[in-house]
Amino acid sequence: MTIAVNDVLFFHTDEKEYRVLWLSDEYAWLIALFGDSLPEPRSLRELEEHMQSGAIERRVGEPLLNSVAEEDIPERDRSFRDTVWGIIGPLVTNEPAIYDRKSRGALIAEALEINGITKKTMYKYLKWYWTRGKNKNALLPGFKNRGGKGVSKSTGDRKIGRPRKYTDTTGKNVDADTKRVFEQAVKRFYHTRREHTFTAVYELMLKEYYTERVILADGAVQMKLRDADELPTIGQFRYWYSKTCDQASKLAARKGEKTFSLQHRAILGKSDTNVIGPGSQYQIDATVGDIYLVSRFNRANIIGRPVIYFVIDVFSRMVAGMYVGLEGPSWAGAMMALANAATGKVGFCEAYGIEITEEQWPCRYIPDTILADRGEMESKSVETLVNALNVRVDNTPPYRADMKGIVEQYFRTINTKTTVFLPGHVKPDMMQRGGKDYRLDAKLDIFQFTKIMIQCALNHNNEHYLEGYERQENMIADDVLPIPIHLWNWGIVHRSGRLRSVSEDTVKLCLMPADTALVTAKGIRFKGMVYLCEKAVREHWFETARAKGSFRVNISYDSRNMSRIYLRLPDGAGIEPCFLADWETKYQQKCLDEIIALQALEKGMRGKNTAQELQSRIDLNAEIEKVVKESEDMARQTAVPASKRERTGNIRENRGAEKQLARQAEAFVLGDESEPAPVPVPIEEEISPTLAMIQKKLEERLSDK
Repeated sequence: MTIAVNDVLFFHTDEKEYRVLWLSDEYAWLIALFGDSLPEPRSLRELEEHMQSGAIERRVGEPLLNSVAEEDIPERDRSFRDTVWGIIGPLVTNEPAIYDRKSRGALIAEALEINGITKKTMYKYLKWYWTRGKNKNALLPGFKNRGGKGVSKSTGDRKIGRPRKYTDTTGKNVDADTKRVFEQAVKRFYHTRREHTFTAVYELMLKEYYTERVILADGAVQMKLRDADELPTIGQFRYWYSKTCDQASKLAARKGEKTFSLQHRAILGKSDTNVIGPGSQYQIDATVGDIYLVSRFNRANIIGRPVIYFVIDVFSRMVAGMYVGLEGPSWAGAMMALANAATGKVGFCEAYGIEITEEQWPCRYIPDTILADRGEMESKSVETLVNALNVRVDNTPPYRADMKGIVEQYFRTINTKTTVFLPGHVKPDMMQRGGKDYRLDAKLDIFQFTKIMIQCALNHNNEHYLEGYERQENMIADDVLPIPIHLWNWGIVHRSGRLRSVSEDTVKLCLMPADTALVTAKGIRFKGMVYLCEKAVREHWFETARAKGSFRVNISYDSRNMSRIYLRLPDGAGIEPCFLADWETKYQQKCLDEIIALQALEKGMRGKNTAQELQSRIDLNAEIEKVVKESEDMARQTAVPASKRERTGNIRENRGAEKQLARQAEAFVLGDESEPAPVPVPIEEEISPTLAMIQKKLEERLSDK
């Protein structure tokens, strides 16, 4: 049974839970989730034996800790988290040295000297990080009303801070006005391409904002510096800048965005350089498929070309995750691919009618690093991924697709070996004069095309021989074939230190796009659909919306299947599923792209019918006016009693007479309604009483008509 970093193991011997912090070939570093212990090494072989015997079991269904969206975290808590991360970040990333008792002491001593905190506080921060899941959000305070550490002090007239030793001046507090001056000075003089030194920027700031214009006796103008008590010091300026502006912002502003991306970002020079094992780095990219698809609602409708996302493990070249959609490359598509990479594939394949075993596609972990394009991975939503799951995201500079050569090559393989043989494939001569419009050949819908892409990924992972893959010496010694599944399995055994296990619900909640839905009297409305949930019914949301007006709630959703959405409960307390209402069955098991396309089609149909409907309404109004005019003409020709009482006094009798006339006019007549010829009756035949009665009634009816 594979053990992964971040797994929580329950030891039946001492009834304690331990988190896996680090894995090597021989040892696993663990820390107890509760208590005052520190990381300790355990034999990896013994742990696996105990797991097989049942003495140790992996805990599943961890609470959804630290999955709050970045924008939902209060500014004070984010500031505290980032401050603590600045202190312990260099320590916790120095793995595995930070876990060893001997090397840990020297590392902490150096950090204490730099940051000026106590040893007790340092260990408290480290234990927070290790026991709460090894991510930045583990450093969020556990309660709202935290004290003043990390919060800017309010200043008054009295000077705060250390008194000055060697001057008679008291100095100046850095108040809101001073901070505004600092911001303007940095923007004008430091974050520019002129690359002034910080001291030069300080002097320029004093000249610009802290001098007065003085006219001398000879008429000359002199800029005189204000008194020393009114000037901020360069130390105050440096301290404010270190708290406000990060190194990346400084370099990007002073060197230029392009130069910064090319020369100052930590981008690998070769795709698999320094990649030590599975999960060290995933590469993600999207492309527009060279094929046209049809709609699942109406297969006669062509819906365009799909957008395909693939997530590739750099070490093994395994396809770790994928997603096929219709919306252009965006965070929503990247999110779906990353969520797929971090969840089990047996159920995913089963949804598309493909039966596999866990061993055929064992990718269900989150990586250490994701290398992606600029664009969707520079979205604000990425902050939740980085801080909640502790995944580092590197974006390649502009015009450097070669840095994602592995995933780019896989796209070329898909287009040249698969889509070229499918109906609806885009061919070069389509736009030429006289060329065939291959869009008309489209036969596959998005479900069928996704199924084909899954089969391609399975074939690549389990059968594709990687020509040119540079095997290392120990791989050659173990006779490892350069096939993705063999490389993955070998890396799991020998290089598994970078893969981390996180519950599927946590991954999905962190990655799913967040939005707001409208609670109305008829249900929870989102994207033109209506949802219901137990919480809303139990707490009478719909009655409240009808009485007091509609209100909004925070939700998350999976665009691949809009059969349900999820209420995000306050303070990261969890989620509540909401299901499509019974009358919305046409949207069941449909992705958001298909639903949007259907809604657009229906709006188009309604728009095309608008002119015809307006014309029919005009014709209807004309007919109504004609009838009303006819009634008014007849009313003018009718003698009306002068007295109101005479006209309204006999309404009941008038109604009765009208009912009698209506009954006669509405009576059923069977057979030919035209007047029949009288039936001659022979004199010698005796007419029965019944026949005589029928003949009499018939004669009376004919006389009435």
